[in-house]
Amino acid sequence: MRAIMIQIVTAVGVLLAGLTLGIAINKALREMGEAIDRRRRALLEPPVFEYLGATTAKPLPGYLPKRLSGRDRRLVEEILLGAARIVKGGTRDRITAALEGHGSVQEAIGALRSRRRWKRADAAENLGLMRSREAVEPLVALMNDPEPEVRIRAARALGIIRGTTSIRPLVRALADPSRWSAIRVAEILINVGAEAVDELLPAYETLPRHARLSALDVLGRIRSLRAIGLMKRCLEDPDPDIRARAAHGLGLIGDSGTAPDLIKALADPEWPVRAMAAKGLGRIGNPAAIPHLRGAMQDRQWWVRANSGEALRSLGPAGREALTDMLRSEDPFARHMAVSQLEEGHIIEQYVSDLTSTDPERRAAAIRFIDRVTASARLDDRTRQAAESTQESVRRALGNILKTPSPGGPR
Repeated sequence: MRAIMIQIVTAVGVLLAGLTLGIAINKALREMGEAIDRRRRALLEPPVFEYLGATTAKPLPGYLPKRLSGRDRRLVEEILLGAARIVKGGTRDRITAALEGHGSVQEAIGALRSRRRWKRADAAENLGLMRSREAVEPLVALMNDPEPEVRIRAARALGIIRGTTSIRPLVRALADPSRWSAIRVAEILINVGAEAVDELLPAYETLPRHARLSALDVLGRIRSLRAIGLMKRCLEDPDPDIRARAAHGLGLIGDSGTAPDLIKALADPEWPVRAMAAKGLGRIGNPAAIPHLRGAMQDRQWWVRANSGEALRSLGPAGREALTDMLRSEDPFARHMAVSQLEEGHIIEQYVSDLTSTDPERRAAAIRFIDRVTASARLDDRTRQAAESTQESVRRALGNILKTPSPGGPR
């Protein structure tokens, strides 16, 4: 029995020693390969960069050694792809031409057919960096890949390459049943910008509902004036989610001429539409909206009141004056929201500071403002300290508001 145990321990020791040796050899080989790569890269980078900076039509092979090993070809491709991530303009076109001539584009297109999803995804990403028109059709086909990550890499590559043939499939991809994929595609279209608008507007009516919602988000975030007509029509859509997205989009675009449409949307029967309309009016900054936003401060839904109050606060002195007037509203919810917005904008704090100002006009204005503040206002200790001011007018006004007896008075 003891002999068997010795044999087992010996076998395990030999196995562990073999594994340790194998790991050490593998590490040594990897480090040796990395050292060779560094040396070869140091030799190849200067001619590649010389090609990128040249103004002649001489192709890349004319700058490189005549015979390149497989390692050298891989390193040249890595150098070019690294440069493609940071350069712009004509240099980018030279990189594309070099990669096409180097055979990298065709090799990456071939890798799109790999059985391994990570290889397909990496190939799609590289083709985006290569920006070759040859890759558009294969990348469009890859948009039907069963793996969401592969589809996203293909979409991102098409967004980088751009052009009508690249953008149109991205618009269709907004209909991807995977919500995660559709969101990523929307971000890609936003980065594309104006070219995406050219495809989104005519395609909008052909998209399914969830894709139309995404399209409205994209158009709003691109802030294209050309999308205003569609957004206005969508404010009349029977679907309340479409109306809310349209109101949000008009606010993002920020055209003052759309204020009447958003004011009308403040009366929408669905509160998300009213809330987005109020938020949009704050972004647009049209003072004509102030009386309508004051009315919306009394809405039964908190989000509508909050967005209306925030919009008024953003509309300058006239908006802040409207918030101050709301402190006298008979609606307790409107009063509470007015106080919250005035506090968030540090408006109350400024008036409280002015209570002890040496300027009589600022002090009088502060007293008039504080006189409107109800007991729901959360004023800080400085206000109570001001109530003990030696100035009788300040002390009396604050004593009434804060329910604080004047010094020497009854308690």
